[in-house]
Amino acid sequence: MYFRLIIFYLFILMSCAENNKTSNLEIPLRSDIDAKYKWDMTAVYPTEEAWEDDLNLVKKLYPRLGDYKGRLLSSPEVLLESIELRNQVNQTLWKLYHYASNSSNADVRNEKFQEMVQRVINESVKIGQTTAYYTPEILQNEYSVLEDLMANNTKLQVYEKQFKDLYISKPHILTEKEEKLLTMAGKLSGVSNDAYDIMRATDFVWPTFQDEDGNELTMSQGRYGKYTKSTDRRVREDMYKALYVPFKNNINTMSVLMKGNVEGHIFYSEARNYESTLEARMKRDGMSTDVYKNLINSVNDNLQPLHRWAEIKAKYLGLEKIKPFDTYAPLADSTIVYTYEEAQKIVLEALDPLLQSNDGELRKFTEKMYNENLIDVFESQGKQSGAYMSSTWGLNPRVKLNFAGTLDDIFTLAHELGHAYHSYLSQKNQPYAYYSYTTFNAEAAAITTEALLMDYLLANAKNDEEKAFLIQNYIQSIGSTYYRQTRFAEFELLIHEAAENGQILTEDFLTESFGEMYSKYWGPYMEITEEEAYSWSRIPHFYYNYYVYTYATSFAAAEKISENVRNEGQDAIDDFISYLSTGSSDYPVELLKIAGADMTTSEPFEAVSRKMKFLMDELESILK
Repeated sequence: MYFRLIIFYLFILMSCAENNKTSNLEIPLRSDIDAKYKWDMTAVYPTEEAWEDDLNLVKKLYPRLGDYKGRLLSSPEVLLESIELRNQVNQTLWKLYHYASNSSNADVRNEKFQEMVQRVINESVKIGQTTAYYTPEILQNEYSVLEDLMANNTKLQVYEKQFKDLYISKPHILTEKEEKLLTMAGKLSGVSNDAYDIMRATDFVWPTFQDEDGNELTMSQGRYGKYTKSTDRRVREDMYKALYVPFKNNINTMSVLMKGNVEGHIFYSEARNYESTLEARMKRDGMSTDVYKNLINSVNDNLQPLHRWAEIKAKYLGLEKIKPFDTYAPLADSTIVYTYEEAQKIVLEALDPLLQSNDGELRKFTEKMYNENLIDVFESQGKQSGAYMSSTWGLNPRVKLNFAGTLDDIFTLAHELGHAYHSYLSQKNQPYAYYSYTTFNAEAAAITTEALLMDYLLANAKNDEEKAFLIQNYIQSIGSTYYRQTRFAEFELLIHEAAENGQILTEDFLTESFGEMYSKYWGPYMEITEEEAYSWSRIPHFYYNYYVYTYATSFAAAEKISENVRNEGQDAIDDFISYLSTGSSDYPVELLKIAGADMTTSEPFEAVSRKMKFLMDELESILK
């Protein structure tokens, strides 16, 4: 099971990424970016020698975990000692990975850091082999044995939920020999994703396109976010087509990577006796497959708001139908470019009711994030695209951005800070056993901070033009985070079920399926393009194993939570802070109820539809 330690929580939103201190005609070198806008990884390890020392410590400690074999439950003291040693190894391994992976993501071309990541992975596999006996040995006994051990040592009682979960998972636990084999196979689990990331960052040859002023720009993932919102349709189309050139040129390779990724998921689900890949994934988050399927069914039953949005777009752009590169075309335009410092200030003001609670604890934490090199801000050559927050026990959370000065970038900052608040408060209020949390709960926290930001901006809009601009962005956020991610989730389920039933995931099958689903979601006012049909090939989230559903379900939860904040004020904020402090102390759906979002009902999903209808009504009244 230790190979799972290498799967970092990467909370990624596609965002634009240009250093606004440099020419937009070229992506700067990392060395050209001011140090105050970059991570200071020396706060984790002052030298690479210190990193090596901790890796050697792990190598020294983990063999001792094998000494407990055959006597794990012989006494409360032995069981506790084994758990504490395992925790020490685990914490150190995560710290090593935190340093190596974040350093690598700052410049994926740096082979030194790639090698360090791989060395951590290699050790995690060895640890997994050493402890393969652990779970099978415990499950050989009745749960009453553990109850007796906990009764005789109160320090063991903190692990009660983990023990209960272990027995719930008993049908999926294998023999010691089989667990060793699965751990060894864990080294292969990320190969497709690694190959995909390296191809995009280093091997792709990006074409150029011309901006509104005729400047020749080299296409990048980072520039997509900016130019997809250009008011010039020629620029949007040229940029869009340029984006897909390297994917189209490598489409057969991309289909093989996707096939390998899905087959890996099938292998693990079958090896652990799950009925499907979906069941294997959802049980990992402590949920049933009903949550996933309820999302897809709820959205499919109510696609009309998205169809209406396409119709509104076509009408006000003067088109019979829109095309995918028109999706983010502005109906109300804003030429405002924000500095990073302005973005910081806006987020502080927008989240003030949350940040001032508990004697301003989260405000002080936010200022720490701002001022102590815990946020890596601008795009640079070789830097991984997108944004995420990473955290591990005993260290401050870190945020990676690719800030370009757009409104979207401000929302990305709020989103990732939401993750950071979640990690900070959970680590403060929960023991090590429960400080982490599922991606499902994570996204609910982060998207709620986005919703609070939007509420603030709408309430403080200076005029109808600004309000219209904000409303369109909110609607587009619903489209991209709720409808788009649900579409991705449906596609992900479709290809996994197809492969489970013997379908070969060829490029033709993937492209045709993705195109048909795109047309279904957007309806009659959208004309699909060849590029969009094979855009499955550029979605990194498909390599994260049923990850995207968390965005859509969490968006619905966040909308309900923010609605509660609007209606109930401080009481709802207090509930949200309580939620941020829970870690994994209970099951995901139950934890969200603390924040006021019951995902066992249709209310959160209906709330999204109501909000979108209200916003479209407001926008049309302004644009008339």
